[in-house]
Amino acid sequence: MDMKKYYGQLVGCKIQDFHFEKDEWGGSDFPVFTLTNGSEKVRFVISQDEEGNGGGFAFIEDTKGRTLNFFLASPGVA
Repeated sequence: MDMKKYYGQLVGCKIQDFHFEKDEWGGSDFPVFTLTNGSEKVRFVISQDEEGNGGGFAFIEDTKGRTLNFFLASPGVA
């Protein structure tokens, strides 16, 4: 699979919602973002691997690659 093309589909999308979904096998919960691009609506689910073996972790970094603990004065406000 062309991963650049796969993830590139998200360029221009807007985050509309965020929640966690329980892992039915008892692992880490899955972070789930609801994204829209025009009339298209998709779920962006972060997993440990391509097989969905539990929720994963995504780093939020500044443009210099430094991990941030927060980046907005008020969560949910762009």
